[in-house]
Amino acid sequence: MTTTSFLLAPEPFWFIVNNAGEAAGGAKMYTRRSLNKVQDKAVFEDAGGTIPWTNPIIFDLNGVQGPFYWEIDSANPEETYYIFVNDADGNLIWDIDDFSPTGSGGGGGDVTTYISIVNYIANNQFIDHIDDTASPIGAGNLVIAPSNHKGFTPALINPVIGTYGVVGPDIRFVKNTTANTDQITFPLFPLATAPLTGDVTPVDYLRYQCTTTNPGETYKAFQFPITQKIKNLSNQIMTFKVWAAVTALPVTLTAYVRQYFGSGTAASAEVRTSIGTMALTTTWTSFFLSFTVPDVAGKSIGNANQQTDDDALYIQLEMPLNVACDVLFIKPALYLGDIQPNLEFEDYDQINSINSTPRTGDIRTSLSSAAPQGWVAMNDGSIGEVGSGATNRANKDTFQLYSTIYTGVSDTYAPVSGGRTAPGNTMTTAIADFVAGKTLTLPRNLGMALAGAGNGSGFTARALGEFTTSETTTLVVANLPEHTHNPLAGASGFFENQAGGGAVAGSGFLLSRATTGGVTGFTAPTGVSVIQPTSFFNVFIKL
Repeated sequence: MTTTSFLLAPEPFWFIVNNAGEAAGGAKMYTRRSLNKVQDKAVFEDAGGTIPWTNPIIFDLNGVQGPFYWEIDSANPEETYYIFVNDADGNLIWDIDDFSPTGSGGGGGDVTTYISIVNYIANNQFIDHIDDTASPIGAGNLVIAPSNHKGFTPALINPVIGTYGVVGPDIRFVKNTTANTDQITFPLFPLATAPLTGDVTPVDYLRYQCTTTNPGETYKAFQFPITQKIKNLSNQIMTFKVWAAVTALPVTLTAYVRQYFGSGTAASAEVRTSIGTMALTTTWTSFFLSFTVPDVAGKSIGNANQQTDDDALYIQLEMPLNVACDVLFIKPALYLGDIQPNLEFEDYDQINSINSTPRTGDIRTSLSSAAPQGWVAMNDGSIGEVGSGATNRANKDTFQLYSTIYTGVSDTYAPVSGGRTAPGNTMTTAIADFVAGKTLTLPRNLGMALAGAGNGSGFTARALGEFTTSETTTLVVANLPEHTHNPLAGASGFFENQAGGGAVAGSGFLLSRATTGGVTGFTAPTGVSVIQPTSFFNVFIKL
């Protein structure tokens, strides 16, 4: 027989002392499952377990609160508590894992808790960023620096414009109007200063300046891709952190979580939810915003069977709308759980290991006969949806590559079975043709050398994905340079000239192309190879 009981710990009322040795008035105690430290586990006000305390539990001005009745389940003795206490300003005072009021599960003594801290915003130092004097004027979608990209639909010739800006990989600056006068630069932190007190100060920071106002602004934000597949973090508690300041006028920034449900026609409308505000001053300050990612229950992704499931989660840091401002910020970070880590540092090699991973449409050569997982062979075959009959890969995970080629390469060099839906180069028609089960033939590669598309000086302009197929060419008279022939040994005779105006005497010289006569001994022309010395490998393209 199993029982669930609610027990008082040895101290029914708790007194919290802050890090300065004083009563921690307004302290917050969070109670979580020890087996899942982001999931709340209730503590109760009564022995019957019917009145749960709010989570976190707020202590009074004297640092006192209680009584606390802790849940004990005899059938699941491993279901203990993880507890951490922050002061009124959100600074961690202490934490304890595997706590049980009976004492059998731990408690007491010194406890060291390991928390895996992962920042889900890749490249939060903006390495390999745009030019220092880049101006977003005239651009509603400006790529600031490389970042997360796995599974995100690449930037397209005709990108999908969502309600709150362009979606896709990398850190971007997105806005709905280009009427403002604004600029983005990357000033250096002076070597003799370390303004990010308690943290690691990076090399430079991002400065956003806006000198005009525009009543038509509805969004203007720096956008950070978090993860493709929106369900992953649904209902999870997370914490957004950023260092920020202003040069003069105080302003308030708002951070948002943006849930994009995909580009398919059946996708739910995207949701943009505020996760908190930050009042900036001229002093560099770290801001922590804890929030719960909105539930995605009841939402729809992509099309039927989620064929075009390019849904994704983003964080947006919105700049002040319709006001002049001069905002500085650096090191945006997103952590799983309600935590506030002070120190965060990644060297450039760590950041680059993510930035430089292969992207959709990248090509690699190999002596391997089989394509690695996540790649397909460029063997002049086709890709498409499940049931499409594609010869290389028929699966919904080909959509990102399908749409990339569809919008960037003409039907001449990447034909779609049954013809493309007009105009044949947009994301909208790519979705329609993919869902309809039409296959797309990859640009031809077998037996061909790779060359750069474009119009090189002195060369013929070549379109993206274009190919030429001739290995040999037949030489004609027009191909030959002027030259002379030696007399044929022992030859003597006459050849009738082209004009037919009489015979020309000679000793084996051909003075003009013969049109008649019994000349024999000539062979038919043959093709001349035009292949340069080449080494051949298998070629694969990234999905």
